[in-house]
Amino acid sequence: MSTPNPFADPFRDPSVQNSATVLNDSSNRIDEFNPFAAPAASNQQPASNATPSRGVMSDELFRKQEELERKAEELRRREQELNRRGAENQNGTARPHNWPPLPTFIPIDPCFYQDIEVEIPAQFQSTVQLVYHAFLVYVLALFVNMVASLFYMIFASGGVGIFMLSVIELVIFSPCAFLFWFRPVYKAFRNDSSFNFMVFFFVLFIHCIFCFVQTLGFSSYAVGWVNTVETYSVSVPVALLMTVSAITFTTAFVGMILSLLKVHRLYRGGGFSMDKARQEFTNGVMADRNVQGAAAAAAGAALSQAASSAAPRF
Repeated sequence: MSTPNPFADPFRDPSVQNSATVLNDSSNRIDEFNPFAAPAASNQQPASNATPSRGVMSDELFRKQEELERKAEELRRREQELNRRGAENQNGTARPHNWPPLPTFIPIDPCFYQDIEVEIPAQFQSTVQLVYHAFLVYVLALFVNMVASLFYMIFASGGVGIFMLSVIELVIFSPCAFLFWFRPVYKAFRNDSSFNFMVFFFVLFIHCIFCFVQTLGFSSYAVGWVNTVETYSVSVPVALLMTVSAITFTTAFVGMILSLLKVHRLYRGGGFSMDKARQEFTNGVMADRNVQGAAAAAAGAALSQAASSAAPRF
């Protein structure tokens, strides 16, 4: 092994040459550095841009979770209601009637059980609520019409017939409206019944015509716009009360039309038809034992009468 020569050229030492190369590279970088040059674009996205996207995703997930929880709660509620109905059918007990909500001092019990949030599917509850509010506004219009007709008869030379007719309308039309067009649409959405839809459409359409006549007030049928305008020249306070009656009739008429249109839109999109309504009528009414017994009795009476008339006489 050869020993290094102490008198050789010191700059030829490899360690010295490596150090010199590093120093030359550093000096070249310093010479080439331009502090005024534009900084190079970085491919890394800033952290601030990623934060909003994560926030939006978390909000979307939170909304979806809330929607799923609402649907789960609705399914749980419907399942509990079905279980309660099954238990009531097995025990032979029915839910207590709660409509109309009469005061306790009146010795009359409610006639129907009604709970839109329990018996009506969630997607149809707003529609049934609309029809129910239209019914309530119409009952309010009948009551205001009775009061306005009373003042019109006393202070504005109105006829006695308009007041008597207003009382009859309040007593008869209020329960008829509930029984013949609100209750059918309630049962239609509850039981998925085409026949009840048909009853609702027919009765409410006829009732809309009567309500339109009441709103106009052409004759002594009701307090409407025409006889209200005529009363302003006789008594302004009475005319103002009659204006309230005309406004309530107008609101009720608009509510009926909106209810008719909205229910018809759902009816057309729900797969209901006249054939299905006819089939429900056949299976429901004609399959009833009382109806069958009455039909059999009528047929037997007709046959016996025909046989007696065809018997020879001596």
